[in-house]
Amino acid sequence: MATGRITKRAVDAIALPPAGKRAYLWDDTLKGFGCMVTDTGTRSYLVQYRIGGRDSATRRVTIGKHGSPWTPDTARDRAAELLEQVRRKVDPFDAERERLAVSRAEKEAKTREEQALAKLAFNVVATEYIEQDAKKNLRRWGEQEAIIERDLAPAFGGTPLPSISADDINDQLAKVARRSSSAALKAYVALRAVYAFAHVEHRKLFPKSASVLGQVVRPEAGGQRDRHLTSAEMKLMWEASKVVGWPFGPIYQLLLLTGMRLREVAEGRWSEIDLTEARWNIPGERSKNGKPHWVHLSSPALSIIKDLPRLGECELMFTTNGETAVSGFSRAKSRLDKAMLDILRNETTDAGTDPAKAKVNPFVIHDTRRTFARGCQRLGQPPEVVERLLGHITDIESGLKGVYQTYQFEPERMDATEKWANELLRIVNGGKPKVIQLRGAA
Repeated sequence: MATGRITKRAVDAIALPPAGKRAYLWDDTLKGFGCMVTDTGTRSYLVQYRIGGRDSATRRVTIGKHGSPWTPDTARDRAAELLEQVRRKVDPFDAERERLAVSRAEKEAKTREEQALAKLAFNVVATEYIEQDAKKNLRRWGEQEAIIERDLAPAFGGTPLPSISADDINDQLAKVARRSSSAALKAYVALRAVYAFAHVEHRKLFPKSASVLGQVVRPEAGGQRDRHLTSAEMKLMWEASKVVGWPFGPIYQLLLLTGMRLREVAEGRWSEIDLTEARWNIPGERSKNGKPHWVHLSSPALSIIKDLPRLGECELMFTTNGETAVSGFSRAKSRLDKAMLDILRNETTDAGTDPAKAKVNPFVIHDTRRTFARGCQRLGQPPEVVERLLGHITDIESGLKGVYQTYQFEPERMDATEKWANELLRIVNGGKPKVIQLRGAA
């Protein structure tokens, strides 16, 4: 049995034993402290001891492999601690086995907790909610999905619901409210729906008592908006849409021309377009009020639609992959805002004024719908015509009036849409109306 002072040099110098064998070096100053070497070259520190005298069995406890953190000095200190336990009749082997059992149990408990939390990650639960609940129970589930993707998922992502604090939620809703108070309220409503779903589907992991929503401040509705685009803003938006290019550029131009809702256009299908009658027929499942609605397509709108690319036999009018309608509305709006500001700065530079002072007042895409309605009213269209242009359900269409007063103002709606298109293109072109082809995305 080799003995000697255990040092790094001595440990490194221990010769490899034959295959299947082990070699040892026992320290000559601390009895029971040693280093073992396997036939593969692995070097480990250990202690060897007896409890109960010479007649008791010899036991060994491995301290650790040679290297960081176990050097001869650190291993010697640990060996001294273990041998002190032996002196006090405490078996290090049993203590180590108990320690390992506790460590193993702790690791297993941590693994189970991590697996449970992974099931409660916000993006996981939100996806389950949309697929298992919203799609079955909400007619316009796509809008709520978009709200979650835009205003909630970027903030909470893979964070487990129990780890999201009330302050986290309040901060995010406040951030959304800076853009729009109504958007903050919609985000709050969507978040409550996700939490309610989690409390039902994952009640053992996330009971309602664990929710922090009671500490969240419900955003106030912003009231009725009256924002509309000025003539200068319409011209800027039209020009900027050409910079934005496919697919959102023509979407923005069609919104200005028709007064349709963003998703009505962006999720449009070729089967809804009647080129002969110049109509866009929106089915009830795609309209906000659940009723079919048609929109007259003015000559400029028809020109834009006819020039749209079509991906094979795909039914979607605006798609980049041939499978789903376009998304990323917030990013596209940011690109539009930037393009509008760039155009305005160039114009102010040409005019000899400071481009740094150029400013585009904030607006949301839905304001184009209000701009369309106001424009038609300014051209002399009566309220009942404008309401039908927008696809609103009016008092005339409800109750007994809806039974007897069924005139849909078709000629008036067609005339109003054409007159507005002419007025819009007069504004954006400053002369004879014409449709300018969109160039590729910048």
